[in-house]
Order: sequence, then structure tokens, then C-alpha cells
Amino acid sequence: MIRKAAGMIISISLQMIVCVIAVILIYDAGNKGFAFGESIFTPDAVSSKANGKDMLVIVEEGSSDLDVAKLLQSKGLIKDYKVFLVQAKLYEADLRPGTYTLNTSMTSEDMLEILMSEPETGEAQ
Repeated sequence: MIRKAAGMIISISLQMIVCVIAVILIYDAGNKGFAFGESIFTPDAVSSKANGKDMLVIVEEGSSDLDVAKLLQSKGLIKDYKVFLVQAKLYEADLRPGTYTLNTSMTSEDMLEILMSEPETGEAQ
């Protein structure tokens, strides 16, 4: 009788622990998903307007959106290349090859607009 009761208590305790862990994982995934979505639709600049730094960016002919996103992150122009990549897909961006001057005070949306326009020089170097 005591073993049965102890077994039942252990079984219920394990079920409760599994449920608590599941709730924590769902909560954490929801928070991360919300933060990712927020960064897509309300992007922040890497630095403030006063502290912005101009960077020369050369987009080579045949560069994919992923290549450009990783280039911008490596130059410190964006925080997360994945956010930029999703934005480029959502806005159906057609990134053009060429040389561009971008600033760390620009949002990723501002950069997308520039990268879809005519480059400063006609050809990629």
C-alpha cells in the first residue's frame, strides 16, 4: 500500500515537472519569437545619429541577399543578418551590385532602400 502511494506520488511529481518544463520552454520560445518579430518590423540603428559612422560597402555582381546581409553584419552596420535577410524577403528587395556608402545610424530598412537604388558607381569593383 505504501509503495503504491509512493509510486503514485512520484509519477504525479514527474508529470508536474514535465508540464512546468514545457511551459517554460513555450514561454521562452514565445519571448524569442516576439523579439525577433519586433526587430523585423521596428528595426533599430546600430548607433545613434550623432555617433553614426560612414562605411563603404561593395556589393559584388551575383551576391545573394544572404551574402549582403552577412557583409553588413561583418562591417557593423546591422546587428543580426537574419533580421535583415527576412526584411529583404518581406520587402521583395532587389539588391543591386555596386558601391554604396551606408551609415551605422541607418536602420536596416534605410539600407535596403539604398541597396535597391542606383549605386554610387555604375559597376561593382
